[in-house]
Amino acid sequence: MFGAQNFSTDEFREWADDMSPRLVTMMDILRFQVGSPVIISPHPDSLGRELGSASQSAHNIDHWGEVLAADWFIPHVATRGAVEGVADTMRKIGFTGIGVYTDTVYGGKPLPMFHGDVRPNRKMGAPAEWGRVNGKYTSMIAAIQSVKP
Repeated sequence: MFGAQNFSTDEFREWADDMSPRLVTMMDILRFQVGSPVIISPHPDSLGRELGSASQSAHNIDHWGEVLAADWFIPHVATRGAVEGVADTMRKIGFTGIGVYTDTVYGGKPLPMFHGDVRPNRKMGAPAEWGRVNGKYTSMIAAIQSVKP
């Protein structure tokens, strides 16, 4: 699958054949650079979605023809500094959409979740960035600041 070194096809579930090779490569680099598993969220909408051609969500295969986004957890990333470090690493790798969600749970425990995408309407180095805290969308900075130090 796309030559990924750190992911198996199974991790991308039914969307494996529809994943953007660029996204998978960037996720592979992220997994290597953080030195920890990058675990795709088990939520059914964490990879591809069929939203019709009008929705420009990077998850929407109907609009883009491939899945350009994924949502994931990194098990040891639970403090403000670690979350900020991952977001910074994602910027440096070149993700063009980065989200930080601090109202998520993994393995029965609160754990921040990351969104990464390769939307073509943003440039590497100038990604769309946002956060979500307690179900409300906000800036990425506000989301990171809501994580315990």
